[in-house]
Amino acid sequence: MKKLFFAAVLLFVGIIGFAQKGKVTSALSYRDAGKLDKAWETIKETLDPANEKAEKTLNWTGTWQARGEIIEAIILSKDENFKKLVENPVEEAYKSYMKAIELDEKGGNPGLKIKLLGFSNTLINAAVEAYTALDYAKSADYFEKKLAIDKTSMFKTDASIDTAIMYNTGLAAMNAKQYEKAIKYFTDCAKYGYNGGSSYAQIISAYQQLGDTVKSVEIMKQAFEKYPEDQSINVQLINYYIMSGQPNEAITYLDRAIEKEKENSSFYLAKGVALDKLGRQDDAIKVYEEAVKVKPDNADAYYNIGVIYFNRGVKQFDVANSVPTSDQVRYEAEKNKSDDQFKLAVPYLEKAVQYNPKDTYIRDQLKNLYYRLKMMDKFESFK
Repeated sequence: MKKLFFAAVLLFVGIIGFAQKGKVTSALSYRDAGKLDKAWETIKETLDPANEKAEKTLNWTGTWQARGEIIEAIILSKDENFKKLVENPVEEAYKSYMKAIELDEKGGNPGLKIKLLGFSNTLINAAVEAYTALDYAKSADYFEKKLAIDKTSMFKTDASIDTAIMYNTGLAAMNAKQYEKAIKYFTDCAKYGYNGGSSYAQIISAYQQLGDTVKSVEIMKQAFEKYPEDQSINVQLINYYIMSGQPNEAITYLDRAIEKEKENSSFYLAKGVALDKLGRQDDAIKVYEEAVKVKPDNADAYYNIGVIYFNRGVKQFDVANSVPTSDQVRYEAEKNKSDDQFKLAVPYLEKAVQYNPKDTYIRDQLKNLYYRLKMMDKFESFK
């Protein structure tokens, strides 16, 4: 008799468990019928720890999968009332699906895998929506969740690596000023050769934002060795060496840049500046002349040549002033040499004004030169 009673209890427990799993099916039926509020209330009952009947469904993979599916339906619903049913629905759906994977003892549940593929698209859409709304931190988080699903046992045999999503995660993280996270994902992109030098450029930028100049330059050099044809990386190195006062190093990379883009006037201009800083003014003038051959309206190149001659005139005038007042003949000779340099500066400054007429500083310099050289007709025209 006792044995029969014991068997009856087991049977009763089994029936309760079956009934609870039936509730999961009911929740999905409500979902299919568009009754998302009822679906949500029903699935919550099956996962309520205070509900003794929920013992069989609390740790069942099917329950958590169903919860994920119902929340996903709420996310995709156009009914604003349904959307209010769950707080942070994308986060909750993600937790549900990940719990379902954890409880999937047999592994490789094809039905769950199909649902996860669909949810991955939901995550991507949510990430794009957040990015468009300028909520970059949330966008990066959603992209990361998609990548986390890719790494689960459910997909571990899949050979494909979603480098596009990695790159987008990095972009969102950069905009959210999460630079460490951005470096992680752009480094993965670089590892897989995604987007060429662009991934490296993002890593460099992230390190610069973190104030790590040493690491930034290290990555620049790595990137240049891997992508020597990528001018954006070359330009970053050029800018770094110019800004850090290393003109010789800048010239090395400028020569490579000019070799690839002989019609890019800005490279000649930058090289001229570097040569000028090294005290090689005659070489600088030659390079500036190349710049205006390539781009005849390059006002900066004309101005820089004019400045070289002007500065030479100033130095020569200092020489004249050092001559004893008793030696008037020598003073005049030295002063004339100074005026010769000033005269050489005039046509270049005139060209600079011609192509950049709004720069009042250059106009004032030219006007003062006219006055100094007694070119009064031109001086008056400026007045």
